[in-house]
Amino acid sequence: MTATTPVARTPLWASYHGDPSRTAAVAGPSPVNARRLWTADLGAAVYGQPVAIGDTVIAGTEGDRVVALDRTTGRQLWSYSLGTPLTNVASRAGCGNIDPLGITSSLAIDPARGEVFAVGEVVDGDGAVHHRLVGLAVSDGAVMLSENVDPPLGAGEQPIHLLQRAGLAVGNGRVYIGYGGNIGDCGFYHGWLVGASETAKGDLVSFKVAPDGEGGAIWLSGGAPAIGADGSVYVTTGNANPFPPGQDRLQYTESVVKLTPRLEVAAAFKDPDAGGDEDLATGNPVLLPGGVVFAVGKTDVGYALRSSDLGRVAEVRGVCGSDPDGGPAYDPVTKRLFVPCRGGGIQVIETASWKLGPRVSGANSAPIVVGDTVWATTYPDGGLVAFGASSGRGTTHLETGPVPNFATPSFAGGVLLLGTRSGVAAFGR
Repeated sequence: MTATTPVARTPLWASYHGDPSRTAAVAGPSPVNARRLWTADLGAAVYGQPVAIGDTVIAGTEGDRVVALDRTTGRQLWSYSLGTPLTNVASRAGCGNIDPLGITSSLAIDPARGEVFAVGEVVDGDGAVHHRLVGLAVSDGAVMLSENVDPPLGAGEQPIHLLQRAGLAVGNGRVYIGYGGNIGDCGFYHGWLVGASETAKGDLVSFKVAPDGEGGAIWLSGGAPAIGADGSVYVTTGNANPFPPGQDRLQYTESVVKLTPRLEVAAAFKDPDAGGDEDLATGNPVLLPGGVVFAVGKTDVGYALRSSDLGRVAEVRGVCGSDPDGGPAYDPVTKRLFVPCRGGGIQVIETASWKLGPRVSGANSAPIVVGDTVWATTYPDGGLVAFGASSGRGTTHLETGPVPNFATPSFAGGVLLLGTRSGVAAFGR
């Protein structure tokens, strides 16, 4: 379908962590004296990061609704329902802890087309479960694309055993969609990345993890695949299912994988320390200056790799001391990485020397950098905190109410936006 007239391109937070490199850093000033501006009750949890373009904020809910809100007031502008979300998830799928299960991933905007993309788990009229991609006009929610985007599953595999948790990524004229398993790893599944054309319905390409076994989730704690300037797509993958004894040796599990725009493998790096449930896919890869890719998982080892061939540049051991979960943020001014730690704290890594820095307390979820300030939240109880990117000193603490696991704020037009258990909350001055 033909795109409608593009909307204004600034302010812009187009996808998970703001840019295709997943650095999560934008220019300030940061709203350090922020207060709650508005709360939008959308009737269901918002697990993904809200996206924004111009004066429009857009979020997807576990009720399978895409909702557009006014950035200044929180007033609803339009909404669109993908269909009926899956309920009684644990009994129907065999495991899982999100119920209802609808849109779980962060949406993504193509600013040039004025189009926002969402993927939801949808129950058809006959009870079958599928994953549906929609492209909607940012201006009014008009449908520009709608199709099922389940991977090309083999015998014994069913879409109900796939969780589309990873944030969507837009590039190369495609929407890239990552899949892993439900918590508990029930059923027979593989990790997948599917690339759907923005304009040609049915034009799907795919990458399958562990073709010699099963497992290898691409879930990224809600983070998104990174896309390089040349169109290369980077993902991290999880463990084999069931957990292997010793080192995980299945193909492309526990790996950073570089893919072409059509998702052919261009290079791969396998975490040599990973075995059992050690899961390199607990965070997404981040593309750093100088052609470096950074990734860290449950082995608590951070890897700096060459983007050209994924050869090792450096490694940093002892990251977090608990599972790093969610997308790290990178501050280009201080040259620091900020890695979220499930057990508490944000771990600093000094990329100039590839050494551990301090671990800042007060949050445990994926941070963002706004000007000279790092913002992060604490899940599941909530709380949005700010600290200096250089000093590590806390400057702000805001009450948010309960938030989903791995909740991370976004920022547009001076406003911090956060998905909550019931909708979206906005904070600013």
